[in-house]
Amino acid sequence: MADDRSWGSLGDLLLREGLITDSQLTTALQVQKQTEKSLGRVLVEMGLITERVRMRLLQQRLGYDIVHINPQRVEQMVLEYLPKSVAVKHSLVPIKLDLDTLVVAMEDPTDVTVIDSLKTLTGFRIRPVIASIEEIEAVLKVYPEKETAPVVIEVGPPRWFRMLGSATLVALLVLPFVVFYVFLQTNVEMQSRFAQPGAYVDVFILTLLGYGIYAVVVFEIWALVFQSRKSKSPEPPVSLP
Repeated sequence: MADDRSWGSLGDLLLREGLITDSQLTTALQVQKQTEKSLGRVLVEMGLITERVRMRLLQQRLGYDIVHINPQRVEQMVLEYLPKSVAVKHSLVPIKLDLDTLVVAMEDPTDVTVIDSLKTLTGFRIRPVIASIEEIEAVLKVYPEKETAPVVIEVGPPRWFRMLGSATLVALLVLPFVVFYVFLQTNVEMQSRFAQPGAYVDVFILTLLGYGIYAVVVFEIWALVFQSRKSKSPEPPVSLP
């Protein structure tokens, strides 16, 4: 039979810490397959570890953040990014949307298969955090039953990046005039040409055409770099393993 364990998983971590034995982990994995519960919950229900040990170990050894969830303060719109059936099956709840990252409270944040599936399901990056079984279940009780249409959210760059973009655009549009002025002041031949009758008309026409092309190119490149905003919305539901 194939080994269901993966390095960095909760079970492997508990083994390395000497908190459970290999046979206990094997039994827990068998129960997990039968009940479809998270490994952490199975281990707690079997009395092999406590809820506190599970959470602290994941925080201290793997660096996951511990969050405390108030069901009344979780926005309904955030919950709608994941179907309730998925949340119940995998004992997890989305609690916050941070730009293009969905923060998901999980019983077992080491389950990379579920996390990868959530990325595909939602279209967002996933940041797993740790929450207690009790708090996750409390949120699941107020979870919206009805599947709703996904909400389209435009994800834009941070404020400092937008300010940098505006300053860059102004600088690029003014730059040709500065360069031309400096060149004119330092070039005697150009000054003599300007002294000829009708020279200003020719220069104005050429400048207008040249600057128009320059401005179009600048706007296109600037928009590509500084205005690349894309809409993020969950993909149609898919089944998770």
